[in-house]
Amino acid sequence: MAKHILGLDIGKSCLKAVLIEAGLRGSTRIVAWEKVEFTGTGGIREALRRIQEVPVLTVPSCQTSLAARSFSFRNIKLPFKDRKKILQTLPFELESLIPLPVESVLIDFTVIGQAQGSDLFTAIVPKTEVQDRIALLSEYGFDAETIDVDTVPVAARLMASASADSLNLLLDVGASDTTGVFFKEGKILQVRSFPFGGDQVTNALSETLGISFFEAETRKRRGDTEPAEEQITEACQKFFASLKNTMSSLRLSGLVDEDPATVWLTGGGGLYRKLAEDLSRALAAPVERVNVTQLAGIKPVGGDDAGWDSMIMNGALALALRPLAKDAGFNFRQGSLRRKGPAFKLDLGVNLKWAGAVTALILLLAGGDLALSYFADKARLDQLRAETTTLLQRNFPEVTRVVDPAQQFRTKIAEAKRLAAVSRGAASGGSVLGVMKDLSEKVPETTDFAVTSLVFDGNRVDIRGEAAGFDAAETIKKELEKTGRYESVAVSSSTVKQGSRVEFELKTTLAKKP
Repeated sequence: MAKHILGLDIGKSCLKAVLIEAGLRGSTRIVAWEKVEFTGTGGIREALRRIQEVPVLTVPSCQTSLAARSFSFRNIKLPFKDRKKILQTLPFELESLIPLPVESVLIDFTVIGQAQGSDLFTAIVPKTEVQDRIALLSEYGFDAETIDVDTVPVAARLMASASADSLNLLLDVGASDTTGVFFKEGKILQVRSFPFGGDQVTNALSETLGISFFEAETRKRRGDTEPAEEQITEACQKFFASLKNTMSSLRLSGLVDEDPATVWLTGGGGLYRKLAEDLSRALAAPVERVNVTQLAGIKPVGGDDAGWDSMIMNGALALALRPLAKDAGFNFRQGSLRRKGPAFKLDLGVNLKWAGAVTALILLLAGGDLALSYFADKARLDQLRAETTTLLQRNFPEVTRVVDPAQQFRTKIAEAKRLAAVSRGAASGGSVLGVMKDLSEKVPETTDFAVTSLVFDGNRVDIRGEAAGFDAAETIKKELEKTGRYESVAVSSSTVKQGSRVEFELKTTLAKKP
């Protein structure tokens, strides 16, 4: 029977969930995935509630992680190799190196080398952090099987393909924090947390342009950050300086003797287009983006067109894949917090022969019932898929290739909602219809102007058209400016087509309503 594994990556501003199906023959596929932004006062709890409402994601256990900033990391050397002795000795070795009583923390480690004794990389976390996460997930029906360190599962996946002979650095850039994992030869050497994230870029853009955080975030995702490049670069340079100081510290401690040969990026904050370029110049190393779906050789449900973004979903997918490979990692679901399976009881007072016969009969009947249920469910599923496909193509005749009808239906519904929102804005007279009205009433007929495309994006409307001559664009621009409806109107380009026609583009920004 196939095994279903759920990975939950809980960040500061977003929860990502990925469910995979691992077949008996080693095949793996992504069954479902969800990304829930934290909004309002609900935060993590509201996001977990929404994940809980997705039936396919309600599995008995999950794999999750805690933010690296919650941990302390220490490199320790012990004179022996036996794992049992290491577990007994570590608390005493670390007692003087951590700010908390050793009985109030949980400790796990990975082995860096055992040429002479054991070189260990240890992670320490307050026990309350793990208890709180277990309790929170339990409230919504999720039982954490594994609790790892944020970003480490992605690093473990990356180690299998990255160069083993040189030092590598993986940076997981989140909303407000960045986790750095230094690794070499398939071993994690150090993990550090930096107070830098995508929010710093958004704040720099917001302060420079005098716009809201939401508007700045929208512009950042669109790549429209040029007016604030200088301020954004200044924020990034502070982060780069912290990285260089960390690398100098690691060299002084003797843990590394080289700079990273390659820097890898993951996380939503890494989507800022100039971060990779500036980081590469600052560290004098190539910067590449991580794609766990490619590393694992699997594809998301519905493909990239369904909204899957590897930079954002890498963490959740790596967590879901964690039980399938013996990768370097940690698990703080341990000790008194270890998961307890159902108690097993054996009554030796029964006749074993009759018990065996009864058990065999029960298994035979159960097997028959399972087979019947399987074929019935499969027939019902095929019927539902056929009905969904018919309904999809009836409502959206432009869809000619159906791969996952349910997911494609969701995508089309989302598009319809966006169009409805645009239409509501138009109905209020503040956007598309208003622009079309201005073009039809204010532009002189002598300009011989024809609109070829009109794109509405928030308070921006881009107009592309053709006219009889170059002066037409300036005439239209002046007429639109007279209406007072626009904050700015600009001619972005104009080109001569075959014959005497001129093609040009107007970029307009609607004035804010008083």
